Amino acid sequence: MDSDIPISSGRTNRGRLLRRGDAVVRPLGEDQATERVLTAVAPIFDGAPSPLGRDGEGRLLIEWVEGEALELLGDRGANGRAVLESVGLLLRRLHDATESIASSLSESSSGLSDPSGRAEVICHNDPTPGNIVFREGIAVALIDWEYAATGRRAWDLATALRFWSPLRHPENLRPGEETLDFLARARWLLGGYGASQSQRMETAELLRSSHEAGAQNAIQVVTERGVDEYERWVNGGGLLRIERDGQWLKEEQERLIAALR
Repeated sequence: MDSDIPISSGRTNRGRLLRRGDAVVRPLGEDQATERVLTAVAPIFDGAPSPLGRDGEGRLLIEWVEGEALELLGDRGANGRAVLESVGLLLRRLHDATESIASSLSESSSGLSDPSGRAEVICHNDPTPGNIVFREGIAVALIDWEYAATGRRAWDLATALRFWSPLRHPENLRPGEETLDFLARARWLLGGYGASQSQRMETAELLRSSHEAGAQNAIQVVTERGVDEYERWVNGGGLLRIERDGQWLKEEQERLIAALR
């Protein structure tokens, strides 16, 4: 019998996921949304893991995807144009593949969902470095689908740009990110996606809304973990980082729109 091994990566699920053989064991109590979305998406998009049912305790099992994730940007020589273009292409493939089924899942929603209510495609909604699997420097799969739901292409792209460029206040940048050309990286990702002019403009205009949704979700996640966890997060600068990024995006919005055009 395969033993359970804690998975240390990820943002909101760090320490809550287990690997059991060729499966990832999700936390107990998750609703059916993740399983339902993956059941619809995996057969038509090879960059999504397949759901494998439930274990004896009712926990959702998801196919394990071999490869590596980039927890930190700028810490590898391969983390350049080809990486960003492959991320854009992976998102494009997801969106193109799910355009025909989005309307059938239009009631799907999550804490990071597109607030417009439009069901153009299935959005992953959390395509961050820790949630994209690479092989030989090329993005091949998206993992952690608990926030997936219907939405606009530009909504998913806005989230991806915020994390991959990265579009953050200078004081919030992590080691190795200070020297990254965030505007060039944003253009590379959009180029890999093959984004049209209108999609680029819509994406740029959604950056602040995407940040606000992410901020609200982060606060909710931490709050649900209890008062002590919330206080540790605030004292550790979590709320301050969110406020800084929001102010920075507001101040840089016009420059970002001009650059992405």
